[in-house]
Amino acid sequence: MSLEDLDAYVWSQISPRRYAAGRPLVARLTRRVVRKFPHLVMSQTRPESYGMVMHEIAKSIERSERQNYGMGIILTLVLGAIIQEIVKAVLRWWLQSASNRALLLGWQTEMRR
Repeated sequence: MSLEDLDAYVWSQISPRRYAAGRPLVARLTRRVVRKFPHLVMSQTRPESYGMVMHEIAKSIERSERQNYGMGIILTLVLGAIIQEIVKAVLRWWLQSASNRALLLGWQTEMRR
């Protein structure tokens, strides 16, 4: 599996709001989620706490996107909802198998180079 495959998975998992943002933005946001995904924290966190950790990641990405791209109010609202959905989709994918967890860790290592 490649990052492009993860992009396609995430695209298929999120709501029709994705069309308001478009594939390129969703792919860029997916990569931001992958980059910020707290692999070590999540592997040591109880499942009932996943939501709280992921919510903080989503809020961090949303703040950064708003600051960097100065979006209007409508796109900002759509953006917040889409980021939440992307974070949840990546978490579901990460939970599916140990190989997905290893892939994500490898992608993070590549992105840091």
